[in-house]
Amino acid sequence: MKNIKYLLPILFLFIGLSVYAQNDDMKKEGEKVEAKELTDGTLYGADINADSKILTIAEIYADTTVFSGKTVVVKGSMSELCRSGGCWTVISDGSMNIRALTLHKFIMPKEMDITGKVAVVEGVFGVKEITEEQAKHFAEESGKDPNTITGPQKMYRISATGIKILK
Repeated sequence: MKNIKYLLPILFLFIGLSVYAQNDDMKKEGEKVEAKELTDGTLYGADINADSKILTIAEIYADTTVFSGKTVVVKGSMSELCRSGGCWTVISDGSMNIRALTLHKFIMPKEMDITGKVAVVEGVFGVKEITEEQAKHFAEESGKDPNTITGPQKMYRISATGIKILK
């Protein structure tokens, strides 16, 4: 009986360490950059539906209620990228922006040079008001000055299933 008193804590210690080690080795979904090289670009996430009409950002902005909650395919110039995790990008047409969120199902290289890059994004479109704190967080992640943000912001966004960066 004395031996059991000493063996039980040691047994629990080994079980705890083995569970911790297994969890540490398991990658979270989206933690690793996985890209698929295509003839027309590089794909992150799921394939873009070739049968879908590619919309412009202006078409989406013209009547956001028509597209809200629906799967869309949108093309635009990449203007921002999450520099802390590669988990979102902003596509723009010069004056209007849509943030494409990967929801950590996939990520893009956070150190990627997005200068002059054009992306096609597929996912569910929506408009959401975000707090000043959330907007500042996005600014920090993209390397911008968060002090330029004041008050809540309206965010046009796509919960992206796939992002193809064109060549």
